[in-house]
Amino acid sequence: MLPPEFSGAAQLVLFTRYGDPREAGWENKWLITWRVHQLHPWFPKSEITIHKHFWPLLNDAFLELDKRGLHNEIKTFSTGHELRNISDSPVLSVHSWGAAIDLNSIENPTGSMGNWSEDFISVMVKHGIHCGQNWNGIKDPMHFAMVDGE
Repeated sequence: MLPPEFSGAAQLVLFTRYGDPREAGWENKWLITWRVHQLHPWFPKSEITIHKHFWPLLNDAFLELDKRGLHNEIKTFSTGHELRNISDSPVLSVHSWGAAIDLNSIENPTGSMGNWSEDFISVMVKHGIHCGQNWNGIKDPMHFAMVDGE
C-alpha cells in the first residue's frame, strides 16, 4: 500500500519518477539553484531552487512571456523547493520535489479565481506548466507546476 504522503495523483507521478524527496542525497541528485537573473533580469528573485527537470520548462515559458510582453504579470515569487505537506494533510506538497513555484501569492490566494491573463496561462500551459487557477476543485492560482494537481 502506498504511504499517504504520495496518495495524490501528482505526488504519485513525482514519487514514481524521482523517488522520495525526504531521502538522504535526494536534493543533490534532483535540485538545482537556477540563477534566473542571468536570462530574466525582470524576475523578482535572482535565484531559486527547483527540480532540474522543471528548469527548462520555466526557462522556455519565461523566454516566451518576455517576448510577448507578458512577463510583467509576474510581480512576486514566494516558494520553489520546500519540503512540506499540503496544508492540513499528510500528503507531501509538490513543492517538496521542487516541481512547483508560487507567483503573486497575495494577488492570487488559494481559493480565489486568480487574475492571470488567458494569454499568460496559455504560454505556461504550452510549455508544460500547469496552473492551480485551472483546477476543478479549490483553486490555487499562485501555483505553477511541472505536474497537474496539488
